[in-house]
Amino acid sequence: MKKTAFIGVVLCLLAEQADASSYLEDVKNLGYISGGGLACGASLYPSYEFIARAYLISKARSDAEQAEGMYEYNQAKATAYLEKRGNGYYDCPEVNRRFNNQKILKSIVYKNGIIKLPDGKIIRPRQEYDASLVYNRDEDERGMLNKYYDKIIARKKRNAEKQGIYQKIRQEEMKARRTL
Repeated sequence: MKKTAFIGVVLCLLAEQADASSYLEDVKNLGYISGGGLACGASLYPSYEFIARAYLISKARSDAEQAEGMYEYNQAKATAYLEKRGNGYYDCPEVNRRFNNQKILKSIVYKNGIIKLPDGKIIRPRQEYDASLVYNRDEDERGMLNKYYDKIIARKKRNAEKQGIYQKIRQEEMKARRTL
């Protein structure tokens, strides 16, 4: 009897961890997609961002999980944006085409935070919230990420200059541009 109860508790804990990890994976994937859309200037980016943030809030089972999800989402979004900028916005027309044709963009977010996904599944938040406050479309996300990218590149160049290899890196950059 004790063994059965112990196994039951362990299975419940494992199921809860699996839900938490799948939530984090979901928001991380949403973040990567968002970063690519932001970098390439996808026309439906604001709609996507609104839906993704609503999903992040509505799907979280606790404030702590929501905070962790927001961190993972923003980290993935920044990473994808910086990678896309770093490779010269390579293949943006294709990224935009795929971005603007996603099924998630057919989701409906209701005023109280309930989300109806395109497959009919309904996600109810743990507590109602004003969905109109989820995303500020006027925020300059690109500008903030560009400043961050420029700061990173400047730091790398300063470190390279200190090490005396700046010229070598510059020559390699010039060679790479000539081959494109």
